[in-house]
Amino acid sequence: MTKTISALILVSALAAAVPTFADEHMEQHHSEAEAAAFGKVGNAKNVDRTITITATEIAFDVKDITVKAGETVRFVLVNKGEQPHELSIGSADEMAEHRQMMVDMAGMSMDEMHHGEGNTVSAEPGETKELIWQFGKAGTYEFSCNYPGHSEIGMTGPLVVK
Repeated sequence: MTKTISALILVSALAAAVPTFADEHMEQHHSEAEAAAFGKVGNAKNVDRTITITATEIAFDVKDITVKAGETVRFVLVNKGEQPHELSIGSADEMAEHRQMMVDMAGMSMDEMHHGEGNTVSAEPGETKELIWQFGKAGTYEFSCNYPGHSEIGMTGPLVVK
């Protein structure tokens, strides 16, 4: 009888977990689909144009960006500031999530945080870094420096894909 009750508890627990697993899988799939629609890491051989963005304390010299769907853009981040800055591109939700991650993971290196995502580069004072991106379908996105407090005081702007 105890084995039967244990088996019923196990079956009930598994049945309850299936919708959760399905929901998580669908959420992950939706996020991957959104990311694919935005674009992907571009190939340097296919760059259509270069956009240089200079970071200072605490501002970008570019206020908004417009690109074409399918275009491959080389973003050059020049850090003329006295503290580290980054250039990150993506949806408003991704940028908000990234800002929260930067707060939650304070003290980690930028390489550990970004782990090869391709849509973010970080530059120490005096450094210049590149990000090459091939844009997907039309939409409104953002570019931002997501170091804590930076985007909140102006290091962000709209990135429109037409």
